[in-house]
Amino acid sequence: MQKCHFKMSSIRINNVISKSMIFIMFLASIMVSVRGLADTVLYHIVSEKQLANLTQNDVYTPLSVAEEGYIHFSNLSLILPIANDAYKDKQVLFLLEVIFSDSDDDLKWIGDNPDYYKGLHLSMIGKKLEFTRDNNNQWVLPVM
Repeated sequence: MQKCHFKMSSIRINNVISKSMIFIMFLASIMVSVRGLADTVLYHIVSEKQLANLTQNDVYTPLSVAEEGYIHFSNLSLILPIANDAYKDKQVLFLLEVIFSDSDDDLKWIGDNPDYYKGLHLSMIGKKLEFTRDNNNQWVLPVM
């Protein structure tokens, strides 16, 4: 009788494990498909004053949108040279990590330069990180 009970328990355990594995595989497939919808991560440098003054109704619209028609973005590797040139006189500086959907037609690339052709809704910002300065007064990338 105990042997039969043990077999039944083993069958139940195997059934639970099988169902759990199927569920885990299902969740993993959903995560992969969702990531495919939002897997372009780019960066934008902004001063504290710009972000505060140029945001209305949760949409950040820098002057470049009116002047050039778009917001400049960059890959992480180009951020420090830009920060230490164009933003060297700023007191407080932030790095915005922005997540774009691959289906977003307002993100356009010209060579290696990504530009966004409308205001940036704040919900697209994954992280807002503050730059620091080193001993030579150069901007240092925030800890990601």
